Amino acid sequence: MKTIYNTIKVLAGVVLLASLAVSCVPEQQSMGDAGQTLIKLTPDGFTLIPLNAVSTPQVATAFIIRKNAHSEAALNTATTVVLKKDDAILTWYNTEEGTSFVPLGSLCTTSFTPGTDGTINLEFAAGDAAKAMIFTIPNATLFDFSKQYALAYRIESVSGPGVISEGTLDTIVVQVLVKNDYDGEYEVTAVTPMVDVVNSAFTGYYPFTYELETSGANSVLCFDATVWADYMHPMKNAGATSGYGSFGLEVFFDNTTRAITSVLNPWGNPPSNTRMPAIDPSGVNKWNAASGDIQFKYWMKQPSLVPAAPNIRVYFDEYWTYKGPR
Repeated sequence: MKTIYNTIKVLAGVVLLASLAVSCVPEQQSMGDAGQTLIKLTPDGFTLIPLNAVSTPQVATAFIIRKNAHSEAALNTATTVVLKKDDAILTWYNTEEGTSFVPLGSLCTTSFTPGTDGTINLEFAAGDAAKAMIFTIPNATLFDFSKQYALAYRIESVSGPGVISEGTLDTIVVQVLVKNDYDGEYEVTAVTPMVDVVNSAFTGYYPFTYELETSGANSVLCFDATVWADYMHPMKNAGATSGYGSFGLEVFFDNTTRAITSVLNPWGNPPSNTRMPAIDPSGVNKWNAASGDIQFKYWMKQPSLVPAAPNIRVYFDEYWTYKGPR
């Protein structure tokens, strides 16, 4: 029995040593991009180009196609990259990412002119390492500010030295977002307390964050990013967080004086509950070009509950401190 036991121990030790030896052998891995001339789109997959809502031409670089040569000989040998403008990519991207991009179309011109099939032949001559896709927006005020615009391209093929890098995407979506001067993130605080003449339990909720979204060349929609994640105005009901339903702000400015000229309700003008914003002319009501801040004094009118003119239910007196781009 002792001999059998010792034999088992020896065999077990051999198996253990064998398994350890096998575990120390490195896994065979793909060479990947090593030792090859790589063709890459930069940035990788998606980029956002913000522009101003002006009628004068604006020029920007959408993306760059790079030829990262692995040797001097490869760099000095011509390469052709076939690029294709493909709006079908936007459909796929919208499904994957929950966006609503539409093609930029005739609102822009590009430095790469596609053929009738949408393909573009990019010739990298000897020594060329990059090609930039430049686009021009002749008049950004022609944009429909209710839409999200984008361009989409795909690398179709490469001939000559070069392969599409395994580590990057072969497609790119370029969102072109037109922003006016007032667009951005703001911290909203009260200059004087909010007053609701119908219900005194309704008081101000401050501070909170408004994201001002460009809706036109001189207008913004106010998105409550703190409480409701919607175009609403938060408040408190007996200390508890609440909000005014179907009431929000779309603010219009004079692009010369920077004064607030009018205000609308994105939920309807008026909505079914008759709540409408209106400017209190006793306020500053202006965007400060130096600081980017906005001071705004306004009312919420509600004729259904306050039938006597001027129908004011709520008094707001606010300072919106610019925090940066959204």
